[in-house]
Amino acid sequence: MSDVARAAGVSAATVSRALRGEPGVSEATRRYVTEVAKRMRYAIARDASSLAGGRRYAIAVLTADVGRGELLAGAEGALRQAGYDVLLYVVKEPEARSRFFEELPLARRVDGVLALSVDLGGAEGAALAGLGVPVVEVRDDGPREALRVAVGHLVGLGHRDVAFVVAGDVDESCDELLAEGGLRARPEWSLWSSPTVAGGEQVVDALLDAERLPTAVISSSGEVALGVFLRLRRDGREVPGDVSIVSLEGLDLTRAVGLTAVEVAWRERGEHAVDALLAGLRGESADREPPAVRLVVRNSSGPRV
Repeated sequence: MSDVARAAGVSAATVSRALRGEPGVSEATRRYVTEVAKRMRYAIARDASSLAGGRRYAIAVLTADVGRGELLAGAEGALRQAGYDVLLYVVKEPEARSRFFEELPLARRVDGVLALSVDLGGAEGAALAGLGVPVVEVRDDGPREALRVAVGHLVGLGHRDVAFVVAGDVDESCDELLAEGGLRARPEWSLWSSPTVAGGEQVVDALLDAERLPTAVISSSGEVALGVFLRLRRDGREVPGDVSIVSLEGLDLTRAVGLTAVEVAWRERGEHAVDALLAGLRGESADREPPAVRLVVRNSSGPRV
């Protein structure tokens, strides 16, 4: 700890308070000290006195979607850096979820709860609130915000005839969002696909059966966007010359091929959730908004020809 204090130019007591999430340290100093400690690979050690003070230095992390690896990694890394153990509970299956909230096995074992992509119901939220510890929820808002960004991008490029492909178990109509952006929502251009590359290829077959092709395709799935790209290229069509493609996921596949994507900063959202939770443990409120989605323009979108 003394090495971190010297490197940061603060006292050892300040380092201790900053890394333990205790009051008496400004947020700017806390972040700076945390960054210095991270660079020096310093991990805080819990001692008997801290445990006697009422802290258990354990956080329950609930998730219904283990596929959100970046979100979980961001939260876990930030918690461990702050000196907290992580108790992970996967509550995806209805039976397991119901049993968890009935039994609440984390009672008196944790200092706080992170609910990541769980979408708590009223009774579930009340059950967690009854634990008497801070609870921070990170919701998966679906494709709506990402779709707004994608629509704005394509409209700015002059596109008006745009197909929207919903993949997997996403169950919502986004025609009104297309219309708000000034796009023509044709029934034959609103398609469902399995969340696979093969599904994207089949989407193109359906589009080719229509009266004419749209000038752009938005896909809620990165795999489907890749399938659309590959099928169009095999058909001798130019991307983005003939059809632009935008994915609402920023997967490794879309990055490797060069597909324009709306990416969610999942790791940063996990870290932000931990910041909010630690602020709650200090009796403070979070001082910044969670990271928003961001458009990454690559080679698959261009002006309408």
